[in-house]
Amino acid sequence: MVRRFVSNYYFILLEKEEMQEDMEQETAMDLRGTPTHVCICGSQHFYVRAIFQDYEIATYFLDMICSECGSLATAPTPLDREEMEQ
Repeated sequence: MVRRFVSNYYFILLEKEEMQEDMEQETAMDLRGTPTHVCICGSQHFYVRAIFQDYEIATYFLDMICSECGSLATAPTPLDREEMEQ
């Protein structure tokens, strides 16, 4: 039974240290500076810290984190839209 199982699959053996190094590599980048709607990974979903008042967003922080790759970015504001339209 074991031989039949083994013959149907390929196995890759990695050293524990090699696997830990791969897991510790960071893929996130610091992209803060220019306000953006889309991360360089293509995601439009971000984690943004906000303050709520009377069931509405009263204030939000400009630093945001991409939910896909973890990169830091700058959140857009209405003032940024006005600058782009001029």
